[in-house]
Amino acid sequence: MNIEKLANGLWVPSTDAQIEQWREKGYSHMQDTCLNKFVEWCEIQNKKFNLIIDVGSWCGTWTKEMQKYAKNIHCYEPNKVHYECLTRNMAPYNHVKLYNQALGNHDGFVKLTEETATQNTRVLLEEGDTQINKVDSLNITDVDMIKIDVEGLEMEVLKGAKNTLENVEYIMIELNGNSEKYGSSKRDIKEHLKELGFKVLIKTWPDIVYYKA
Repeated sequence: MNIEKLANGLWVPSTDAQIEQWREKGYSHMQDTCLNKFVEWCEIQNKKFNLIIDVGSWCGTWTKEMQKYAKNIHCYEPNKVHYECLTRNMAPYNHVKLYNQALGNHDGFVKLTEETATQNTRVLLEEGDTQINKVDSLNITDVDMIKIDVEGLEMEVLKGAKNTLENVEYIMIELNGNSEKYGSSKRDIKEHLKELGFKVLIKTWPDIVYYKA
């Protein structure tokens, strides 16, 4: 499998378009400004989450930072290469559970795109061999936070989590404009979250952290 370990110990796809930069820097640089601010907020608030669902985990960079603030985290990553990296990177954390599948607004199977920049991998809503489920179909209780990084499928994930979201207190979501590929928009998603009672806590493009008002 085409994966390798960087100088900081993180396993990543060795075929990624940015791999040479990552090798030089020793780590997979990414858009983590909002995450860093949220981590700082968690420290100040002495925050501890009961159960976080990480939708679109990639290689686990987000969960690796957030696992210290959660009793349990469930990671969902559909790409097999990313999942292999995720498995190795999360091995030290017994409170993190991993699932090699996608989450959306139906139960079935889909296809995935092949991207040179692996963090841009998307779900294609056509019959394939990658499992997809609604969050609500997982029958997970006590979820108090959901992180969503799904390259445009955000509204589908939210609709498929309708019941679960009734008890969720925090959402971190990436809104980079790809939602239009699935028939929605950033505005639609923001309005949807507002209707569900969420307000902005931290906003640093392309990520937003919401809290239940």
